[in-house]
Amino acid sequence: MGVVSISGCRGRTTKLKLGRAPQPAPAAIPQISRNIISDNNNSITDRHQRPQIVERVIQRQPLRFPVSMGSTDSAPFLSIPRRIHALSRITNETKIQVSISLDGGQLPPFQPSEYFPSSLPAAQKQSHPDLLIPLPTSHHATQITATQQIALSTGIGFLDHMLHALAKHAGWSLALRASGDLIIDDHHTTEDVFLALGSAFNAALGKRTSLVRFGRGDAPLDEALSWAVIDLSNRPYSVIDFGFTRESIGDMSTEMLTHGLESFAQAASVTLHVKCVYGHNNHHRAESAFKALAVACRQACERRAEGTVGGGDVISTKGVLGSSVNG
Repeated sequence: MGVVSISGCRGRTTKLKLGRAPQPAPAAIPQISRNIISDNNNSITDRHQRPQIVERVIQRQPLRFPVSMGSTDSAPFLSIPRRIHALSRITNETKIQVSISLDGGQLPPFQPSEYFPSSLPAAQKQSHPDLLIPLPTSHHATQITATQQIALSTGIGFLDHMLHALAKHAGWSLALRASGDLIIDDHHTTEDVFLALGSAFNAALGKRTSLVRFGRGDAPLDEALSWAVIDLSNRPYSVIDFGFTRESIGDMSTEMLTHGLESFAQAASVTLHVKCVYGHNNHHRAESAFKALAVACRQACERRAEGTVGGGDVISTKGVLGSSVNG
């Protein structure tokens, strides 16, 4: 049973010589500048209820990396803001919190919420003093390294696994926790997780300047091979083809992986094409596709250095790649 789904911004659905860079900026200002509570009225969901979106506007921390692609011993360093964001998405059906950094590193804390514990366990403060988000009780999709912080708990194991692969290979730090009406099925939770993730991605991306913009990724997993192409276009559109032959993988319905990426593309305001070319194992088909998407996202989100072609520019003949999220 193959599933091909196409969705568009109008609601149609058919199934980075580089000169020496300046010295790093002074120490970053405290991260949190203010909180915003707004009612999200974007038409990114077809359900009647408008979710409450609680967003944290965060002082973007400088990211230092060598501008030379070779040895870093003598390479000058470029200091640019890290692209980070945290938000909460609250409805009667689901409660979701996201903290993301598109450039890895330390995550901002979750927004305080009556629906989730906000305090950090004493043991975690000792073992992970740089970690500002509480770790989930189950660590099946938790990975804390010197360069990335990943902690995922949606209540759907296979969804956690796919998001873990996406974050890891895209170079993101990502924490996401969700409480949904899984007593019904996995639809609302999966859809809202991807809507929240897409919104956080869009907000973290900020003004779409100096971006490579387009990205393509190819990824195998044993016998399965997938490709993904993304355009940070502000034109929400998606064509997703996993080619699944099963109705579920673990405790997740395969159709919701397709619909999940449609929802991500809509909320992230990107054009997205994903296809598994072949593979007889459905777990492999899904995972290779999410890894391909991760590679595509990492490439498209790379920034062109100041002084190079495209640095500081909006990479569009229109001169505009804004979005409803970041203005």
